[in-house]
Amino acid sequence: MKQLIALLLMVLLLTPLCALATEPAVDEPKESHVINLIENPNAEYAFQEGVTLLEVYFPEIFGADACIFRFGEETMLIDAATVGQAPIVMDTMEKLGVDHLNIAFNTHPHDDHIMGFQQLPEDLPVDKFVIAFPEDENRPMRTTLKIIRDRGIPIERVKNGSEMTLGDVRMVVMQKDFTSYTINNRSAALMVFYGDRRLLMAADIETHAQGSLNKKPPEFGLKADILKYPHHGVAKAGWRFLENVDAELAIVTSKLVSIDETVADSEKRGLPLVSSVPGIVRLRTDGVIWVVDRINP
Repeated sequence: MKQLIALLLMVLLLTPLCALATEPAVDEPKESHVINLIENPNAEYAFQEGVTLLEVYFPEIFGADACIFRFGEETMLIDAATVGQAPIVMDTMEKLGVDHLNIAFNTHPHDDHIMGFQQLPEDLPVDKFVIAFPEDENRPMRTTLKIIRDRGIPIERVKNGSEMTLGDVRMVVMQKDFTSYTINNRSAALMVFYGDRRLLMAADIETHAQGSLNKKPPEFGLKADILKYPHHGVAKAGWRFLENVDAELAIVTSKLVSIDETVADSEKRGLPLVSSVPGIVRLRTDGVIWVVDRINP
């Protein structure tokens, strides 16, 4: 009898192990929310009927930043590139029919982000110019703000946690404004929300700011469907930062041939990169899916 009981106990103990051994765990495929028509021009998609699309345009510039947001009749320009590449940004806005800016936003006062604002067309109405640094931070900031002020454009300053809106689109400032940080690391990133979709505009944040965001992220986290790669992609982003963002696709404002390390790292991660050259990159979302393509307006 004792031997029978021992045998039954052994069977009961081994049964769960056997079940586990015969039913290996299967990783479910990650649900995709990004339709990449650059990579797959024949991909099928459909936006919700009657829903206003958020459109995001990256002009054909490199080694600098500029991005145009459009939601219905409202528009926003995030950075405006260098003096030399600003005409490309202004020409893109003209071809898109942008005749008014609700917001002109500068992430940080480096030449390749702020100086282009000095070339905003005189006949282009701008409701407000938004900055994330002190007005006397450096010479590019001072000279640009003088021109903006002379045009009678109101100047506002935001900080970490500040919000901006374009209709139903919400943007939250993420900025680690520590005095010991470089200007790049203090640049203002934006988490953009529309419906269920997110876009992280990472400005030029580098190792220190990325690490700080990893340790103390905003309450909504760092997860985003699409990432505007930090600092044009000139250096690969930190592995943990990219892991926390967990994007399906990243935009780089550089020529891919000039950022070999970033390209290699992204290929290893399975993170597709889309460059701002050649051709304007367009993102569109109805709050459910993103569609990415290139256009020639």
